[in-house]
Amino acid sequence: MEHKPKLIVILGPTSSGKTDMAIELAKKFDGEIVSADSRQVYKGMDIGSGKATPAQQAQVPHHLLDVADPKDRFTVADYKELADTAIADITSRGKTPFLVGGTGLYISAVVDNFQIPRGDEDMNYRAELEKKSLVDLLAQLKTEEPASYARVDLKNKRRVTRALEVAHISEKPFQQEKCDSVYDVLLVGIEVPREELYKRIDQRVNDRIAEGMVEEVQRLLKEGVTEKQMYDFGQEYRSCLQFIQGEWKTKEEMAQRLKYAIHGFARRQGTWFRKDKRIVWIKDQKEAEEVIYKWL
Repeated sequence: MEHKPKLIVILGPTSSGKTDMAIELAKKFDGEIVSADSRQVYKGMDIGSGKATPAQQAQVPHHLLDVADPKDRFTVADYKELADTAIADITSRGKTPFLVGGTGLYISAVVDNFQIPRGDEDMNYRAELEKKSLVDLLAQLKTEEPASYARVDLKNKRRVTRALEVAHISEKPFQQEKCDSVYDVLLVGIEVPREELYKRIDQRVNDRIAEGMVEEVQRLLKEGVTEKQMYDFGQEYRSCLQFIQGEWKTKEEMAQRLKYAIHGFARRQGTWFRKDKRIVWIKDQKEAEEVIYKWL
């Protein structure tokens, strides 16, 4: 029987406590962390993305943080290539790789070994898509690629465009281009009661604003990140941009709107993850340790 390297995945909705738990588990099981977050890959996007702090990173080696410039295009294919390389490096040194995050597509790309075409992009087709409104793109995606439509961030024009572009190149929905996994995988999901999760989200929004999230967005804009790119980087960055543009009159108004938006995002994350019956759901670190001990 083929021996596959082991991979432990720690996943869950935003604010479920993935970072703290993963650090403790990695210390206990001699592991290293590979981030599976679509914004933490970018340099300078620290507060709004909830990136592990320098103190946290000092406890356990972290991979795939700060590997891309936010002004540049970074795709799922880019992420998968870097993640597979990091996991191979960790495994070669006798350590246990922990894939940790809430970006479902990134996790699936690694766990299910998605084969994503690259290097043969159709620039003419991309130009056609970029001329269209988000409403038109969503209608096209829903008609042509319903599986992708059910999973992609419907407010993120960049990701909707990419889903259509890759499907056009491969003539298949890129979420469905799976091959046999190259890993022996354990998927562990952190389950938090909804009301408790909402409280954590609300506190995190308050904390990030206090830590300078709006100022982070202002700095990124000065460094050359476009407003369009900022809008596509997710709800936190989108809301800060809207505040800077004057759409929200006060930070308090922005914060309240942002909290509601992230509540909805967390529900969508939960829906995505619940479709995967391989995930073992746990409520705390003790349960996670028991599950891992039995699996190893």
